[in-house]
Amino acid sequence: MLGTKEIRRRIRSVISIQQITRAMQMIAVSRHKRAEDRLRSARPYAQKIREFMETLAPSLSTIRHPLLVKREVNKIGLVLLTADKGLCGGYNANAINHAQKFLEQYSDKEIHLILVGRKGYDFYRRKKYPIDHTLLQISKEITLQEVKEISGVVIKGFEEARYDEVDLIYTRYISAMNTRPTTMKLLPLEKSEVLKTGGGIKGEPLFEPDPEEIMSLLLPKYLEAQIYNGMVESVASEQGARMVSMKSATENAEEMISSLTLSYNKARQASITKELLEVTTGAEALRHAKGKR
Repeated sequence: MLGTKEIRRRIRSVISIQQITRAMQMIAVSRHKRAEDRLRSARPYAQKIREFMETLAPSLSTIRHPLLVKREVNKIGLVLLTADKGLCGGYNANAINHAQKFLEQYSDKEIHLILVGRKGYDFYRRKKYPIDHTLLQISKEITLQEVKEISGVVIKGFEEARYDEVDLIYTRYISAMNTRPTTMKLLPLEKSEVLKTGGGIKGEPLFEPDPEEIMSLLLPKYLEAQIYNGMVESVASEQGARMVSMKSATENAEEMISSLTLSYNKARQASITKELLEVTTGAEALRHAKGKR
């Protein structure tokens, strides 16, 4: 059984850890609230631009644009969104496992990685897959410059035929307790990709100016919107996972403190009992010694 000094030292250590996890929980709660607000603002824009792309879907077969070129898929560009830090439960592991399944599914293809977040980079930097671009230390607010950096790499790679297809893996936010790693096909844009709602306009729409000019302006904005929405979803998922993880760690620390306190009280009681027995035994021995005299 541990001594009282050792138990007190462990209690102090656990209390220090609990203070850290509680502080991290409070920070995560604040950031999670801001991330949720940003997500609520980003989703309508991403949905609206997707709906507008649906109106162009019937004309996709006649529109000529470098980002609509269909080639035999031999080279795939994979954009993977992870966090820069840990201590967020299984968030990073789930995203990386989802990416691993994707890589196994297309093991016969040449896959190039575009990594957003340090955890994904740390995992894949020693793997066999080439890393074409990395974006580490994402800002808290996710700036337009960061989104354009990723979309620029995607667009340039596809136009130069370095990629025949580009996919995005991000973590879709449903609730703080429920997130889901998701794969989205970014390029080439296909009718099936923009008509997922089952709606759309019947017949051939009329455009002014012509569809090619509209597409040249709209398609980069569409890609930026989808990448930005994926980053916002991932950040909200990360902060939700960190909030839940730190809450669980704080509660576990509280249980450990209670258990250690109980052990300390038992050890202290045993020590006091032992001392009483020693005093009583010593007094009894002295009494017997005096009686013999």
